[in-house]
Amino acid sequence: MAHNKINYKLFIILIVSSMFLVFVCFNIMQFAFKKYTKHDHIIYVPSLIGLNLEACQDTLLSIGLNWVVLDSTAYDPNYIRGGVIVHNPKAGSSVKPGRKVYLTINPLKVDYIQFPNLKDKSFRQAMAILENTAFRVGDLFYLDDFARDVVKFASVNNIRINVGDSFPKFSLIDLYLGNGFEKTVEVPNLTGLMYTDLKKKLNINSLNIGSCYFLDDIADTLRAVVYDFKPSYQENVTLGSHISVWLTDSIIDTNSK
Repeated sequence: MAHNKINYKLFIILIVSSMFLVFVCFNIMQFAFKKYTKHDHIIYVPSLIGLNLEACQDTLLSIGLNWVVLDSTAYDPNYIRGGVIVHNPKAGSSVKPGRKVYLTINPLKVDYIQFPNLKDKSFRQAMAILENTAFRVGDLFYLDDFARDVVKFASVNNIRINVGDSFPKFSLIDLYLGNGFEKTVEVPNLTGLMYTDLKKKLNINSLNIGSCYFLDDIADTLRAVVYDFKPSYQENVTLGSHISVWLTDSIIDTNSK
């Protein structure tokens, strides 16, 4: 009987020892696997949109990621030359150390094109011509002249443009227009207007876009909408005045401010 009890105790000890050994081995293997795969080391990809290549490299190196530069895409005037337009994985993606981030950058070189003749064209005509020739409307300035909203001359970086001059595609062109001897204009209602439509709306009303303030948690600035602006709706301002705007992802109740 005593012999059976000893055998039973040895059997229990053997079972417990085996279970403990399996537990230890399992944990050792799990730890080694995690260490090998770096399973518990996750990196969140930062936003690199708009950064130049040097800034991207510094940012990615500092957090243990690599990069690959893809061929440049078509030039996008909303971003600096050589700036990142898109990257994959996207911002906020969770990746392991050493992961490659693929960068698509804005071209560094832009073709030069001859500037079109805008003299004595209406502003709407001039705007259409500039868009069709890959230029962009900059600021509007008004001069005393009987012809309202008719182009007197244009400039780039405060330098007056002469016939035959050439400039990089997508250059900002400032236009000097006649004021029809009128000095003021009413501010239109901008509430709910998308950021991408804002400049054209202001320009058509003889105004310029001023400072833009985006809420901190905004997801996409190009899809943002206006919820407030100064000077206010229907206020009389000087032709060519700059209107400051506040933008958010969606319209908020401005009466609650």
